[in-house]
Amino acid sequence: MAVYLFGIKTVKYGTAATGSSMPTGMTTLPNTVKGSVSIEETEGSTVKFFVDQQFSPVKVVKTEEGELSATMQFYDMTFANIAALKGGTGNATGYTPATGYQMMEKALELELDSGHKLNMYNAALSTRITGGGGRDKLFALEVKATPQLTISNTQGWDIQVV
Repeated sequence: MAVYLFGIKTVKYGTAATGSSMPTGMTTLPNTVKGSVSIEETEGSTVKFFVDQQFSPVKVVKTEEGELSATMQFYDMTFANIAALKGGTGNATGYTPATGYQMMEKALELELDSGHKLNMYNAALSTRITGGGGRDKLFALEVKATPQLTISNTQGWDIQVV
């Protein structure tokens, strides 16, 4: 039987995991902007080995796996969420950006309408504010998450049935 993955039900974040278990007490993010969620895996890298007498390689060796990433946007600009995903400080009255570079690492859980979860145990986040500038546009918080190994060297992501 075929398995189809589709739809974003919820997105949650929490403290980056140190192993292959998602943290408890994760925070649910606001609804995602329609059509803004993109989950992609890049093509891996290979090296081709040739001999002088043949035009085709005698061996192709995979040297790197592809890299998974998820990009999504949120219209809700709650200051605490901006601070949690971008760094800096946020409270009920405002947001102040961090000074210097911030390494934002979080666990992310994307629950899908298809009854699956995409877990990123230790994702490096790159977050920016985008959009806006007119009466017909809203500012959005855009988050790009790239899974990385956890401290205990377990893989950075998986897909599970809920």
